[in-house]
Amino acid sequence: MNKESRICQNCKDSFTIDPEDFDFYKKIDVPPPTWCPDCRLQRRLLFMNERTFYKRDCDKCGKNVISMFPASPRKVYCSHCWWADDWGAEQYSKPYDFSKPFFKQFVELAAEVPELARYVHESSLVRSDYSNICSYVKDCYLIFNSDDDTECSYGEFLEQSKSCTDISFSLSCERCYEAINCYKCYGSTHIFDCEECVNVHFSRGLTGCTDCFGCVELKGKKFYFFNQPLTGEEYKKKLAEWNNGSYSTRLEIEKKLKESALLHPYKYIIDSRNSNVTGDFIFWSKNVSHGYEIIMTEDSKYCQFMTFPFKTSDSYDFTMWGGGERIYECLGAGDGQRDVRFCLHSWSQAFNLEYCWYISNTRCDNLFGCVGLRNKQYCILNKQYTKEEYEELMPKIIKHMNDIPYVDSKGRVYKYGEFFPPELSPFAYNETIAQEYFPLTKEEAVNKGYKWKEPEQRNYEITLKTEQIPDNIKDVSDSILGEIIQCQHAVSQINADETQINADSISANQRISARMEQCTSAFKIIPQELQLYRQMNIPLPRLCPNCRHYQRMSKKNPIKLWHGKCKCAGLKSENGVYANQVKHQHGDTHCPNEFDTSYSPERPEIVYCESCYNGEVA
Repeated sequence: MNKESRICQNCKDSFTIDPEDFDFYKKIDVPPPTWCPDCRLQRRLLFMNERTFYKRDCDKCGKNVISMFPASPRKVYCSHCWWADDWGAEQYSKPYDFSKPFFKQFVELAAEVPELARYVHESSLVRSDYSNICSYVKDCYLIFNSDDDTECSYGEFLEQSKSCTDISFSLSCERCYEAINCYKCYGSTHIFDCEECVNVHFSRGLTGCTDCFGCVELKGKKFYFFNQPLTGEEYKKKLAEWNNGSYSTRLEIEKKLKESALLHPYKYIIDSRNSNVTGDFIFWSKNVSHGYEIIMTEDSKYCQFMTFPFKTSDSYDFTMWGGGERIYECLGAGDGQRDVRFCLHSWSQAFNLEYCWYISNTRCDNLFGCVGLRNKQYCILNKQYTKEEYEELMPKIIKHMNDIPYVDSKGRVYKYGEFFPPELSPFAYNETIAQEYFPLTKEEAVNKGYKWKEPEQRNYEITLKTEQIPDNIKDVSDSILGEIIQCQHAVSQINADETQINADSISANQRISARMEQCTSAFKIIPQELQLYRQMNIPLPRLCPNCRHYQRMSKKNPIKLWHGKCKCAGLKSENGVYANQVKHQHGDTHCPNEFDTSYSPERPEIVYCESCYNGEVA
């Protein structure tokens, strides 16, 4: 088929369906989408509550637990009870009713099946009660979407790492702090997009470097300070002067680094070991289009957060986890799964699933519209059928979904081939990670038909105000472990409400609405965190974990591509700031290369094509 332009049913903007897209939809036997890629991603993400927790009682054992769900009529089981063998979700089964839209029947079933308080399997967690969407983690605190970690805290999308704090989208790291998109780094702090680095601090885009500070886009370097080479002794003196455990010095470094970062060229995409890819943060992949934060992925499009270190292939609109084949319009799937469509949190080698939630354990296959089943085959709305009955019913149900579609409160139509309607999400929009990547105000969310929940009042008895925190980590005593510390953003919000902001002392970033960052207003320091700060000479944070998380996310480019041109003008960058160190293939003339990039045209960074970048950095 030829490329077609269509109007998104949700945002009303036009989007393109390419010939290879039609081929994929035909291969897996689904109709083309009616929502654009951005709206499809936003719709999936609003079903994912990663870090909004409540205290409530388990509806089975009565134990008070940490839960993604507040006290409500919806039944919620703690992890121990949910995974126990003394109950089964098949007891809530329903016969298919051809007089009602499918999604109406599905939400009725979902309301009856007990929810899992946190998306974890208790047997794989050791002393990690405050983590979510995790497996095989030990002594971890407030980490999310992570696996195989030990003694880590305040992180997300973290794999196979140890003794790390405030870290995101990283693999095989140890003793790292404030790290984003890092691989095999050790003993490093405030690093972004670094690979196989040791003792690197306040740096971005370093590969194979040791003992570097304040550096940008270097490979195989040692003893560099703000991109300038030093001797070992010179570097040691500089490090003692700048990396001194002082919070005020840290602010000076961050300001200096921000200025320095605009003096060097960046590659139009953050990637490594790829072939034929577009997007950002893509590694060990090939034939990927519009990918974001993915590893080991092939022949796929519109996929995000594939951080599980196993191969993903032949998939579209697949968000979170990874390690599957022919996955389409799913959130949280993988680990050996095949032919899974329109599903939410289906785990471990399940096959041929459609419109299912929380399908777990092996030997699950041929399920449609099911919730919470384990080790089942040929079920519809949790009701057991024979293979012959199932195969006879399925074409009739698909036809019924098209003949009697579900229509939501905003008039959007959901036939077979659409992901779940947003109003079926058990979470409010501002409880989900959709708010991180597609931030909305309450009014905007409600106008789009999304639920909104006012944050609960947090009346913490503050014992240590932000301005009372010692500037230097060497002045912090063990008594800090008993303090309830005020979050600086909560202070900024109060000041903003009173229109008493001191522009010199409170930055624009600090004046971001605390509500948008899910600010908890106060926080505590845990023992393993304090130990890391002392060992690595790190000053205490001034922000709560949620605000620190949002600050890290603000450093990443958006999940969006613009068509761009290389900013190499021949001998220098277009803006004249950077002088090329080597002669490029295009000589003294402007580089003709174009590309799709996550850097918008108005951004100040110097963005080079791969050839020009490699000439300067490789």
